[in-house]
Amino acid sequence: MPFQAAIIDLDGTMVDTIGDFVVVLQHTLADLGCHPVEIARVDRAFISLTVGKGTEDLLRRSLAQAWGLTPEAAEVAEAMPEALHHYHEHYPRLNGEASDVFPGVAEGLRQLRELGVQLACLTNKPTAFARQLLERKGLLPYFDQVFGGDAFERKKPDPLPLIKTCEALGASTAQTLMVGDSSNDAQAARAAGCEVLLVTYGYNHGHPIQEVPAVAHVPRLDQVNWPAVLGQAN
Repeated sequence: MPFQAAIIDLDGTMVDTIGDFVVVLQHTLADLGCHPVEIARVDRAFISLTVGKGTEDLLRRSLAQAWGLTPEAAEVAEAMPEALHHYHEHYPRLNGEASDVFPGVAEGLRQLRELGVQLACLTNKPTAFARQLLERKGLLPYFDQVFGGDAFERKKPDPLPLIKTCEALGASTAQTLMVGDSSNDAQAARAAGCEVLLVTYGYNHGHPIQEVPAVAHVPRLDQVNWPAVLGQAN
């Protein structure tokens, strides 16, 4: 069955946002009174292995990393409300300043639109931050729908966000292709009944993305033979 729609992940798939997370978390930890040595522990390498499961998970793990604790520690839980407050203060101001669109993304999205494919962005980032980032990077016009981690009762890798996004696009899960960068995306897609295409340059928690089954593993979105992948090739 030819694909009629595609759901595209944001962080690590369309935009390299690690720099944004580093800056926002540095400000957040400083507001909490963290020592510079503690703040320095939450660096790009750490975040690239941690990002992908939503703001709360990232912030909880970052606090634990800074303080040398486990994410389940009582001190971390107690600090979370204040940390979330500061995080949500800083993110809208800094969103997109230290991030870059991956090469070939805009061209790949344009190719999909020219083929008549409906597009939705589905991310675990809060919806308002996702829309703001897409707009600042010039990508928002490509999308019919944008949903973040706060749009539904559960986040990826639960299949619910993909199922609900397919409903919003008016396409069945079997007619919808998930495009992502991690096992998180693949797990959600498989459980929802979607096929998945994975980029090779994103954030997969330190594991080789080629080990995750997919219809294709691609180095750039503008180098995909979209008619063949979508089942539209003559």
